[in-house]
Amino acid sequence: MKKLRKFVENPYVNIFIGLILLLSGLYEAWGTLYEDAIGANVGAHHGAIIFGLFHVLKHIPDIFEGFDHIAK
Repeated sequence: MKKLRKFVENPYVNIFIGLILLLSGLYEAWGTLYEDAIGANVGAHHGAIIFGLFHVLKHIPDIFEGFDHIAK
């Protein structure tokens, strides 16, 4: 159980998962992005984009904290 928790809480894994969500959502939305914005058509891929973006942004400080720790 400790190994699973360590894997799930790893900031690199979390950024990777966030990037996958972000990129897959952008891939789905790219063809209709303009029409969706004008018509206010919201789909699940838009939620994946937002969730992925915030997931990545949430874990970036952890990465930089690790870089600071390595530099010292």
